[in-house]
Amino acid sequence: MNVRHLLTLAFTLCCLSANAIDVNIVAGGLKSAIGDNTDAESLTITGEMNATDFDFIGTNMTALTTLDISGATIVACSGDAVIMGATDYADNFLPAYSLMGSKISSIALPTNLVEIGEAALSSTSLISITIPSSVTTIGIGAFSNCKQLTSVEIPSNVVSLASYAFKDCENLTTIKLGEGIDTINESTFACCNSLTNVTLPSTLKTIKENAFLDCKAMTDITFPSSLVSIGNSAFRATGLTSVNLNNNSTLETIGEWAFANCDALTDVSLHNNISSIGKGAFFDDNNLSNFNMPTSCTEVSEYLLKGTSSIDTTSVVHSGIQSINAFAMIGWNHVTTFTLPSSLTYIGNNACEGWNNLTHLNAEGLSSVPELGTNVWNNVDQSKANLIVNNDLYSDFSEADQWKEFNITTPTLVEETITDRQESSIIAYFTGYTLNVKAGADITSLLIYDSSGRRYVFTTPQATEISVETGNWDCHLYIVNVTLIDGTTSSLKVARR
Repeated sequence: MNVRHLLTLAFTLCCLSANAIDVNIVAGGLKSAIGDNTDAESLTITGEMNATDFDFIGTNMTALTTLDISGATIVACSGDAVIMGATDYADNFLPAYSLMGSKISSIALPTNLVEIGEAALSSTSLISITIPSSVTTIGIGAFSNCKQLTSVEIPSNVVSLASYAFKDCENLTTIKLGEGIDTINESTFACCNSLTNVTLPSTLKTIKENAFLDCKAMTDITFPSSLVSIGNSAFRATGLTSVNLNNNSTLETIGEWAFANCDALTDVSLHNNISSIGKGAFFDDNNLSNFNMPTSCTEVSEYLLKGTSSIDTTSVVHSGIQSINAFAMIGWNHVTTFTLPSSLTYIGNNACEGWNNLTHLNAEGLSSVPELGTNVWNNVDQSKANLIVNNDLYSDFSEADQWKEFNITTPTLVEETITDRQESSIIAYFTGYTLNVKAGADITSLLIYDSSGRRYVFTTPQATEISVETGNWDCHLYIVNVTLIDGTTSSLKVARR
């Protein structure tokens, strides 16, 4: 080898030595061990280190991209302020803010680490991270704003995952939470725009406010049966296409705006034990078409389903609903018929604004006139809509503001009896929008057609009495074909008025 090659090799080895440093230190001794080599890009530390060593790395080693402290032990220190004014540091604790904003893209943490401090690795260039199984606590914003981080697995020993821990990690696609987690805190994964694969632990009880806010790529998530509450805006503006909480018998509350502005959401299935759904929980979910109001809920909260496009009113306003609050179902121009439950006592401001295709409003089941907020029926041509009330309340509705503008009528019963055999008489009549069919023997076949020949129902019920809801049917004259178990067949013409 000639002199020129030897000089080149020596220069290369010198550069490698300067850019990759391996030191064994005592706590507080990193500065002395490094000397002038602060421009190193790779650093491996063994021995013991403390907060002053981390402060030296964060302040002086600005070119560092790879840090291996897996063979080091972090020991306690106290005294003068070291990092961000803090004076006391515990054993096995990665100090708060210690490496925040550094260029570190790869880090190997100590195998006996217990806690990752607040914002300790925030705004770094981390691409991936292996959290040691010894860790129990991850501090506030510990990995927030790590723009290159793509996947994280939280080990089962972690019992505290603090707020904002992974907020604004815009390239994070996969997160798996360990079985030690029972709470996802405020904004833990907010604005993780690439998050698509989320595994929640079976121990999870609480998802707090803004936990997954604005995770637009997240189209699907499986909720554990242990869940008790979902906080305000927890899944707002996500890419969810469906929400299945039908098996969550312990779930009690869904917070305000929890699933609002989810443009792709089409299906929501809720367990009947859910007793509280907050304001605007499904606000402006423009494509939501399937939804069921839990039977434990007694109110339709403010703005709850504003902006949804085709939900059936019967799946929302069930027999236990006492109040429909302000703007709850504003803009539902697909509604043609609406039956008010007997439990209803109040309809709030603008709750039914924009129902401009409403033709029938059935209030027969009510025992008193519900109190109204302002502009409940704004932009509804009430003169073209029939309001059916029972005879006892006709005068009350006719004199009540915002009710009296409807075309108010009382129920008309139309009965027709055709008897092929005296003992097997068949009766069909309407009570409001309910078609009732009664017979002296079991009905084995029931077919219902409208006056244009469209078939609405075909059933084989094996019962003497059948009730069919026709509120969503747009015809008023029907043919009812009935076959009984004894062979009797009859066709009845029945009008709904």
